[in-house]
Amino acid sequence: MNNILIFPKKEKRKKPILKQRVFYIGFRYAGPMLCQEVQNIYLKRNGFKNGSRTWSLITYGKYDENDRKNYSIELDNCEENDLPDMLDEFDVGNQVTFDELIDMGWRGKIDYSANLVSLIHKCYNNVIFPKFVKPLETGQFNGTDIMMESGSAQGRLKGKSCYAFTHYRNRYPLGHVWMNLNKLNSNEYAAVPVKPKLTFSDQFYNRYFVNK
Repeated sequence: MNNILIFPKKEKRKKPILKQRVFYIGFRYAGPMLCQEVQNIYLKRNGFKNGSRTWSLITYGKYDENDRKNYSIELDNCEENDLPDMLDEFDVGNQVTFDELIDMGWRGKIDYSANLVSLIHKCYNNVIFPKFVKPLETGQFNGTDIMMESGSAQGRLKGKSCYAFTHYRNRYPLGHVWMNLNKLNSNEYAAVPVKPKLTFSDQFYNRYFVNK
């Protein structure tokens, strides 16, 4: 009689936290009016203390003009769940997404019973991003292109499925497209401008592209 061996079910592992602990976030203007300088901002993932992780915002600079090298200067620090608020306080919250923070090792809690306020442009509030596209940077909304395209794009995509997309003036694949994406706690889709991380496969393009 043969013995039947039953192996334990292999659980899917979580994405490991990167060994890298310091990440470039963006920049802000610091100093008095008319004498402002660009200050590069970095996010540092600290270790655990009393069961809770802390994060620091740092920059690199000299303590005085006679210093020969730059030092790591901590601007502020916070508990895990307070990280989005700290980023906003230093005017860099619009330069990073929740997905990017998670990739950096952030494990803070988000209250999904409330509206999810985007760390970037307000049109992305409550929008859930798939892994193959990313939101546009805030500066890309300064021109008139997005405003001119928005009405037409949202009209094209109204009533279409999730991931249905369209684009204008041959912007794809190097530029942005307009795509229907899921919204948090809603059965509706939001048609928003996004930047594809990779060129879509022919199968995806033929299935979801809306010409007019």
